[in-house]
Amino acid sequence: MKRFRPWFVLLATFPVLFAAPAPLTPSGVTTSASASGSSPVKMIDGDTRDSSRWLSSTTREPIWIELELARPETLAGLHLYSGQQGKMALRSFVVQFWKDNAWQDVPSARVSGNSSSALALTFDDTVVVTTQRLRLWITETEDGVARVAEIIVWPAGQGGVPAITAGGALLPPSLIFLNQSGFNLGKPKRFTAPTLTDGTAFAVQAAQGGAAVFTGTVQRQVGDFTAFNPTDDQEYVIVADSLRSVPFRIAPWWLERVSYQNAINFMVDSRHHVGNERAVCRGSFGWRDDHHFGWELTTLVPQFLSNPSAYANLPRQIVYEAPTDPKLWGALAPYAPDAPDLVKLIHWGADVIVTQQVSHELLKSQLPYFLYAWPWLKAYLPAQNYTAVSDYTFATWSRPTADRTYPYDESPEHNLLALKTKVGTTKGAYPPGFSIEPNLLLYAVALRDRRGDAETYFQAAYRQAEWLITHLDWNDPLTTKGQRMSEFITITGLAHLLREYPKRAPAGISEKINAWADVVVRRSDNLWDFRKLGDAPDAWTPMGDKPTMWNEPGNVVGLPAALIAARPWIKDPAVATRLDQLVWSHFDAAFGRNPTGRHYSYDAPREIEGVEAGWYSFHVGGIGRLEKARFVLDGAPKNAHYPFHPEIGNIGWTEGWVQFNTPFNLSLAYLAHAETRVEAKREKSGVTITLTAPVLLDPKRIESATVTVTSASGDTEVVTVTEPSPDGRFLRGHIKSVEGQTAKPNDGILQTPANGALEVSYGHGYLARKLSL
Repeated sequence: MKRFRPWFVLLATFPVLFAAPAPLTPSGVTTSASASGSSPVKMIDGDTRDSSRWLSSTTREPIWIELELARPETLAGLHLYSGQQGKMALRSFVVQFWKDNAWQDVPSARVSGNSSSALALTFDDTVVVTTQRLRLWITETEDGVARVAEIIVWPAGQGGVPAITAGGALLPPSLIFLNQSGFNLGKPKRFTAPTLTDGTAFAVQAAQGGAAVFTGTVQRQVGDFTAFNPTDDQEYVIVADSLRSVPFRIAPWWLERVSYQNAINFMVDSRHHVGNERAVCRGSFGWRDDHHFGWELTTLVPQFLSNPSAYANLPRQIVYEAPTDPKLWGALAPYAPDAPDLVKLIHWGADVIVTQQVSHELLKSQLPYFLYAWPWLKAYLPAQNYTAVSDYTFATWSRPTADRTYPYDESPEHNLLALKTKVGTTKGAYPPGFSIEPNLLLYAVALRDRRGDAETYFQAAYRQAEWLITHLDWNDPLTTKGQRMSEFITITGLAHLLREYPKRAPAGISEKINAWADVVVRRSDNLWDFRKLGDAPDAWTPMGDKPTMWNEPGNVVGLPAALIAARPWIKDPAVATRLDQLVWSHFDAAFGRNPTGRHYSYDAPREIEGVEAGWYSFHVGGIGRLEKARFVLDGAPKNAHYPFHPEIGNIGWTEGWVQFNTPFNLSLAYLAHAETRVEAKREKSGVTITLTAPVLLDPKRIESATVTVTSASGDTEVVTVTEPSPDGRFLRGHIKSVEGQTAKPNDGILQTPANGALEVSYGHGYLARKLSL
């Protein structure tokens, strides 16, 4: 991970574009442990340079710094500059305020594991900080010495904690906004430069200096360097006018490389009862704070289907835990200990629903994903699992009543065969068309199990899609981005029906998908390549009736799944090309190409390779208690940040939610499907197979995957394909073939008739990639 660059070094060149409230000047400062000759006054002298820093004496005891204000004030937060030359920042501390004759913690200003030398700490609306005394209670430093250059205190008011001031507040890491981590080789690569005029030249050059390796010009505040695809792994920067971007890398499957393990980490940590926070959480089932619309199996199973070997290659973290209360989980027998964590998470999600007998339509609608994937899951799971889930699913599918009252419930009833004519609210708890894909999967399961009622499930999906085609108006934001983190449900469902059953899909389904894409393209015509809420100039993100509404990380990171699902049906080549760009611009938005210049995760600089600036803050407590979970998507720019207002700072609500991460999971799944290619070549001795897919996530080791080959005689063989060398571009393997023998599945030899047809596939089911020879 690249070293954090202090934000204040940019102040000399950054124009002061915005008026902002003045910081408060403390009347005094005292500490518990000043080094000899180091004056605490240096922490409030307005100078953020290392040359004006204060140092504590060396100690392993907590260190405190107290600021006295001239009078009681209501405070918005503070900026803290610590460490030396961008290193040795204060690691763990909490900001406290004096109230009722005692020091009280500010929940949103409790920090641990910090490595950033410049922090903006916003006091969010969980507590009103009105006081005359503030204290920094420091519990961890790198070497027992606290180094603080400046503490800037901001009053409450219109601007909150500003990002740009003449006094030295935090700035975006650069005025060139892009994916701070890096870009996938051969994919769209764009940046936003809000302060540059059309025709401004830009160059890509090595971060360590040297000549330009790619040049272009900024148009409409956007620069495009898609055509730059280096073969090395060094860091690069964009240079334009007097501006310089943060460093980034370009490599095959870079996004997947920095995201796959992180995505799994979050789902491991955030589980209810057995995650990294064991307390009981209200409104929670399999995952903390998931309610009935967490979409866990809806998104975890597609990850497994689209790229099984990549997840099988990741380390194992989960160990089965027997329930202390058999009413919580345990209806499913335990998995094999060596099962991939992704499989264990899928098992967990199904187990909780079946054990607790939850019958809300959105919870039971997740179970067909488990059943559909069974032919590939059963290598890790006991057969009892399938029977338990199948029995419960078919028994409750058309049941119109729920087992209990659910928070935020918008369901009129719970029969999943019924036509759903309601469009949910911005809460995201009732997206249109949510029953289409579950019914299609249950149809496939019923056919496989030779059930007589199979057609019933297809017809339910058909009627629901037909209703959407007739009644949904994509121009109404509530049918699209207004569904917040759940929009992906609608388009992926329609696309699934068209892809798997093109001859049986209702009339107008392709046209409906194309109309949705047209709206997306129209609303993304802006300097951020960012799909807006509506067509009005100021309609960027969902807004509620108070500043804390709405936080929309899931809205952004889930859109690529819908875009990729729609892409094969787009008739206009220009629209199709634009959708490709928008897939990546929305991933980039989460990684820093947004008006704040920050990654959506507060911990991103510590968890994601190459990220300099994470989200402003994280939420302490909450129903989900996710502050200690890994890879939490904490926040995203609010409407007031657009089109370019970083001076607004940390406004609105910041809180992670399972519902924000699960759409990202699905986008990773659809991206894997889109990126996978299977090639095969017949030879005298057999068949040589080449797989190009986001399996190669570790550039330092040789990785492998498995593909399936099926001959016309019915012989099925699993073939291991291997990367020829570390940090490669593809995997390759060979299987011997013979003619005229009796087929023996998985004996390592492919029995095939002379010139008989072959099918080679990677992945499973509707997200497999297949090649016929």
